[in-house]
Amino acid sequence: MADPPTGQRGTGLAIAGLSVSGAVLLLAAVVIPVIDFRIWTLPARSDSGDVTRPGQATIQSIRTGDCFTPRGGLPEPGTPPLGDGSVQLIPCDKPHRAEAYASFTLTEGDFPGLDGIAATARPQCARLFMDYALDPMAFGRLQTYYFHPDEQGWATGRRTVVCWVARPGDAELDVSVRGNASELGAAQLEFLAAVKPLNTAGALRPAKSPRQDLAHATAWAGRMAQAQAETIRLLEEADLPNAEAPTGRLVAELEAGLPFWQQAAEAPDADAFLSHLRSVDQHNGEQHLRRIRGLLDLPLPTSEPAQALERTAVSAADRARRVGRERS
Repeated sequence: MADPPTGQRGTGLAIAGLSVSGAVLLLAAVVIPVIDFRIWTLPARSDSGDVTRPGQATIQSIRTGDCFTPRGGLPEPGTPPLGDGSVQLIPCDKPHRAEAYASFTLTEGDFPGLDGIAATARPQCARLFMDYALDPMAFGRLQTYYFHPDEQGWATGRRTVVCWVARPGDAELDVSVRGNASELGAAQLEFLAAVKPLNTAGALRPAKSPRQDLAHATAWAGRMAQAQAETIRLLEEADLPNAEAPTGRLVAELEAGLPFWQQAAEAPDADAFLSHLRSVDQHNGEQHLRRIRGLLDLPLPTSEPAQALERTAVSAADRARRVGRERS
């Protein structure tokens, strides 16, 4: 099976970048005189800025927390990513395809190139999503995207990256994925903070298989080892009433699997790398994770593959099988 383009594999919490093309925006500006904007229904917002009435808007006007559906649908590999450059803003309690959860400004200077933007945007958007959602497992399988300026847009002064999330395929969201810490108890927050390092590192799994790019695969394994060690430490320190026993068993499994991440980070070839990942899977602790979540009254990840968020907090099973099937 051929490897997918970087960031375009819609599994788990993948990170895909979409260029906010200067050419696309220029084309939109050129056709403005012949578009009758009177047929647009403009969105309405509350005093707090929440969308209260659906309406058309440009990509540039999206705010953090806005729920929307791109007029051209979700982007797919090999298709123009932005359609006509507009979206339908929708109240988050109504069916929608996507939600903007963060934005940030790239450093001034010469255009860094798409690879340079991705090197900044992918980890930043992953970290920001964990902060925004708090408990990404609660929402099922998700794909994270980001809008960014291309070279032409950069030349006109655009530097903003907008991070947004959607369900892959044709699935819709009908709630906001924004987490609310005030609605969670102390033990729930402590547990989510403990697994956050692994969730974040796991979301940044390289898109290329180790057979295509062993260096990036081993570097990622090194980061996973560090993240797993941090999650172990945080779980050991966490105060999780009524969940102490499964937490101890989860820690034991993660400790047993940790050396295999470290060995994967030093793997001399792809076969050795995949072998170590399969060993990690023997100590994924998934049943203990589910038990802890149940005892803490957190939503349980569905076992349905089409709906489940990749369980990177404690499981390398799907990763190992997927990467093992990928061949150049």
